[in-house]
Amino acid sequence: MKKFQYFGLIQKYFKPSSLAYHYYLPHVVMVTSKSLAIAKRLHLTPAKMRFIEESAMLHDIGIIHVHAPDIGCHGTDAYVTHALRGAEILRKEGFSRHAQLVERHMGVGISKQEVIRQQLPLPKRDMIPKTLEERIVSYADLFFSKNDEFLFLPRTPALIKRWLSKFGAEYVERFEAWQYALGK
Repeated sequence: MKKFQYFGLIQKYFKPSSLAYHYYLPHVVMVTSKSLAIAKRLHLTPAKMRFIEESAMLHDIGIIHVHAPDIGCHGTDAYVTHALRGAEILRKEGFSRHAQLVERHMGVGISKQEVIRQQLPLPKRDMIPKTLEERIVSYADLFFSKNDEFLFLPRTPALIKRWLSKFGAEYVERFEAWQYALGK
């Protein structure tokens, strides 16, 4: 696997003085920290730890293309597309393995049926984390948000479950399975 410096890639897409960077960087650092703590607890190899670190630091790079002015993102795409757009960026930059994780990191994943049912502006396919690394980053991401309330302080599992319950019991069940496998 080609090793790279993710800060250079982040700064290629986000100006360090921008509001988007102000929200992006702390969020991905918190998600990366939690992801690596889980990976360490699970005794993953150094190569897997490095992949998790790189992917977690880049998991939300696609927000640069979405319309979310409250966090400094002035693109035209719907927020739900940020993972897909991030994967496109990483593929273009030559990091297809990282792109796969980024594409599947939203919540506990989005099923093809949900894409169709909600008429989401996404490809009609499952985008559910499959690998352990994908599950770790997705799980850690659920605890932090790009808003002032949960930028540095994690959400509680109860709050995450309440939010996921809006999408269906299977989403809560997936989170609970991850919680059991990956830890609190």
